[in-house]
Amino acid sequence: MTNTNEFINQLASKLGRATPTETPNYVASNVPQYRLSNPKERASIFLDNWQALGGKGAIVESLEDTVQCLRGWFGDLLAAWPNKPQAIIAWDLLPTVAEYAFKALEWPLVRYTQAAQTAVDRYSLAALAELGVTGADRGIALSGTLVINSHPQRGRAISLLPPRHLTFIEASKLRDNLFEVLEELASLGIPPSAIEMISGPSRTSDIEMDLSIGVHGPIEVYVVVIDD
Repeated sequence: MTNTNEFINQLASKLGRATPTETPNYVASNVPQYRLSNPKERASIFLDNWQALGGKGAIVESLEDTVQCLRGWFGDLLAAWPNKPQAIIAWDLLPTVAEYAFKALEWPLVRYTQAAQTAVDRYSLAALAELGVTGADRGIALSGTLVINSHPQRGRAISLLPPRHLTFIEASKLRDNLFEVLEELASLGIPPSAIEMISGPSRTSDIEMDLSIGVHGPIEVYVVVIDD
């Protein structure tokens, strides 16, 4: 299958239908959209929904708040991680508050694209890390969801392979609902090659309806909402 038309032809054939020759007419939708009144309410509801799904989170207003938050979550764990120099892998560039917080704590960060020459070696480092640290492009208050666009300088392995994932997101990047996010993504023209939507720790009940946490991704997820 080499092109879109060939794919559509085969799909139509399987369904026993004629291959469409023109784009269907646009149908306007008037479904009421979930709306919130102000940014602080949006951040609060986002965090409530995130925590309801099993994630941990906090809203911070200063560098001191951020440092205290990170120390409370990871301070004891860091001392126990045997590969401390490579325990924390991060995007090449994090939000400013995050960069300053890690410097203040003197916790070393392994930067994803600078850690190794090849993608395979970078994946291996991410798999050995204890904590992956990223930013986020958007958040959805209604569902407590983080939205992260793929990019060569970031690396999806950071949010998928370590057993813990920490995300920093500015409150101004939170949206009320998925519809708003999709509209913004559509406005980019050429969308990113992949988009992650993260709502709590990885979980599945595929095997005998038994809930398992951390099968397809981190077992623990954390978010710091930066009140900007």
